[in-house]
Amino acid sequence: MSNDNRISSEPSEEAIALFLANDNGDALTDLLVAALDEAFEVLSEAAGTVH
Repeated sequence: MSNDNRISSEPSEEAIALFLANDNGDALTDLLVAALDEAFEVLSEAAGTVH
């Protein structure tokens, strides 16, 4: 199994700083929840391949 499973929609530190600077917490929360959902989906798919 490869360790190269980076999520392409991963927010950069600059993007997070802009969300925080613009007091846009709701949009940042939505982005982070979507990233977590994708991460859990990858983990659940990988769980089926563990022996």
